[in-house]
Amino acid sequence: MNDRRAIATRALLTAPAILAIAVLVLNDHVLKARFGGWWTGKLSDVAGLAVFPLLIGAAIELSTGRSVGRRGVAIAAASTGAVFAAIKLWAPAAALYRGGLATLQWPFRALGAIERGDALPAAGHVQLTMDPTDLLALPALGIAVWLAGRTCRALDPGQPRY
Repeated sequence: MNDRRAIATRALLTAPAILAIAVLVLNDHVLKARFGGWWTGKLSDVAGLAVFPLLIGAAIELSTGRSVGRRGVAIAAASTGAVFAAIKLWAPAAALYRGGLATLQWPFRALGAIERGDALPAAGHVQLTMDPTDLLALPALGIAVWLAGRTCRALDPGQPRY
């Protein structure tokens, strides 16, 4: 892949994206345990929505060798927003999310159990609160699109990469 054109990957490595990832990790693993409440949930939503479209774009770029550009990040942001809204508003989507995420986490939990000499765990459960007020975080998707656009302009100020 031409590194200059890996827009989502490069945008994901900017200070605002790294800060959003750090906030997400700190919030989910420290702040929620100590100060859990409505604001820690919203903080996770905002931080996650700010970077998730870039993660999708970077995964596509790394697997295909082609840049998704700003337009691809915008499509990833719209898709992320639609799935996020469905998970927060529609019980079947929430159930699918819980099961899918638990399945994705299982290999890591299994490796931990093997390392400790424990029996393999069941797939487990993922906690999710269906809260329509979480949709207030949807504008954070614009951060990913803004970072992709900023990265495009930094690489080639004369030509927008849509």
